[in-house]
Amino acid sequence: MKILHVSEAFGWSGGAAQCVFLADYLRKKGYENIIACPEGGDLHKRSLSENIRTYDFSPKNKTDLKASLALAAFLEKENISVIHAHHPKAHNASLLAKFFSKNKPALIVSRRVSHILPNNFLARLKYKTKLVDAYIPVCDYVKKMLIDYGIEKERIFTVYSGTDKNKYRKFPRDIIFKKDLGLNEEDFVISLIGNYSKDKGQHIFIEALNILKGKGYRFKALFAGKNTDCEELKRIFASKIKEDIGLFLGLRSDVEKILNITDINVNAAVKGEALSGSLREAMACGVPSVAADIAGNSEILKDGENGFLFKPGDFKGLSDKLETLIKNEELRLKMSKAALSSFEEKFTVERMGEETLKVYLKFVS
Repeated sequence: MKILHVSEAFGWSGGAAQCVFLADYLRKKGYENIIACPEGGDLHKRSLSENIRTYDFSPKNKTDLKASLALAAFLEKENISVIHAHHPKAHNASLLAKFFSKNKPALIVSRRVSHILPNNFLARLKYKTKLVDAYIPVCDYVKKMLIDYGIEKERIFTVYSGTDKNKYRKFPRDIIFKKDLGLNEEDFVISLIGNYSKDKGQHIFIEALNILKGKGYRFKALFAGKNTDCEELKRIFASKIKEDIGLFLGLRSDVEKILNITDINVNAAVKGEALSGSLREAMACGVPSVAADIAGNSEILKDGENGFLFKPGDFKGLSDKLETLIKNEELRLKMSKAALSSFEEKFTVERMGEETLKVYLKFVS
């Protein structure tokens, strides 16, 4: 079986990471994999570093006919068995490529977001066509969205995204790294890791922290992710919390080290989530999390067992959950152990690869 993974991702992202993880897993199982992606981009470079063969796929727009026809010719030349579209433009191009190609591989489409599906004629044609053999949503919440859209449930197979347990794992606290960030060894750290936007809920997090400060709790608040070092976020924080207790780190490549010195992880998203990568990474590191009960977050966390959930946008509810964990070290340790167990059961790369392979084999003779 020869698998072609297709993605228009140029920069690095969670979806790009899943593409590489999956190709590497399948290769180790003896299957040939090729990643079609923009030449020179982060996904292309990472694929080459992992010795995964690549093909230049650089669509100029959502319906680049030239790129689709070239992809169709590649399907025939390589006798591809499975074409797996990992992103939206890849979905469009793979669909057209299969239509024009004499070779008709199984077409599998991943759905990694919880955005509402468009309801125009072309969109309905794109999503409901039988040329797509199967959809792989990253959580049951997204699966329900696809079913409600009118796609047969027999063509939808939930596969949770995988997290690299070699990178994200529980290990002794790195005090030197903590001090390098300007923290003291004894500082209690509450982190929100995610790109800065209203959707990610940094403003909700700050309101909750303000309540905790008003009750006299002492802690440091850490923000990491794209644009979390911007002046706007710093101003919002300073307008609510007068003490200098915020760390604004921006985009980082050492998130596993940040989680290592984090006591509580927070996801305060109000929209756009599907299966939160930061929650899975925190879980892999044994960090207890408090998360908004949105989209697939409740499929990661079981409220009161391996973390806490709160109503999206409810900063008072978030502060209450944080207060419970701050006061109770025994509960934090209990949730840490439960999080590690849940991660091993559901969210490893190996689990993701195994479940995806099962889907492929259903549609390849």
